[in-house]
Amino acid sequence: MAGLSLPVLGLFALAYSGLVLFGLANALRKLYPPRRAAWTAFLLSATVHGASVFLADPERRLPLTLFWLLPHLLMLPLLLLAARRQQRP
Repeated sequence: MAGLSLPVLGLFALAYSGLVLFGLANALRKLYPPRRAAWTAFLLSATVHGASVFLADPERRLPLTLFWLLPHLLMLPLLLLAARRQQRP
């Protein structure tokens, strides 16, 4: 991936985060109300991605954390907005 530019990597991370969060929240809606499903999806994804960072070399932990954390935080408001719209009658 060293040949990819930073904007391309950023778009990839954003698309991946959106896919993971919205897909997981959609699956969790069968168990929980939409808002709780959204928060649970975010926390599950953050836990898995956060734990996987510790498997990397210590000097790569910060860039890898930023690679998944920033897009997840950017997607969280959209995820919560979608959950709020699903709760309306």
